[in-house]
Amino acid sequence: MKFGKITIVTVLMVTCLLSLTSCSKDDGAIPERIGIEDVPVITTNLVKNNGTLDTIFLASQAAYQGQIKIAMYFPGQPTPSKIDVVVRKNAAATNVKVFQADVTSYPATITVTAAQINTLFAQAQLTSGDTYDFAPDIYVGQKKYQAFPLVGLGNGQGVTGMSSIGFGEYVRVRIRP
Repeated sequence: MKFGKITIVTVLMVTCLLSLTSCSKDDGAIPERIGIEDVPVITTNLVKNNGTLDTIFLASQAAYQGQIKIAMYFPGQPTPSKIDVVVRKNAAATNVKVFQADVTSYPATITVTAAQINTLFAQAQLTSGDTYDFAPDIYVGQKKYQAFPLVGLGNGQGVTGMSSIGFGEYVRVRIRP
């Protein structure tokens, strides 16, 4: 009987010591050692210009001049170090080109013409049915958050809880006959 009480007391003491020594200030949902960075939320929208919005018509492609507005979604928040406006053709993450590099002031308005797209993708002319998606690669310090990475979701894709009014992950320009 005496041996049983000693064993129970010993087990309880060891359990208490283990439970107290296994906790630390670093425990929790997000441990302090992980280092979470605040990534600014950038909104990308197409501005109506010269009667066009999101479509380049082949018959009048020389006259197309769209404007993309890049802005902070939450004014007053810290801005990124810089952004690069990139464009992907036909939603292929393997076909992404830098459209305009080193944008550092926000809001910024970027002008897009059909000739610029042709030059960037080394093609003679646009093809009906193609799409071109414009979005920002965001730099926070030296770290880059890609808009269209090869694997996984981009910096703005899958953002939940954002209002559909005023927020755009990317701008899509379509080519029509």
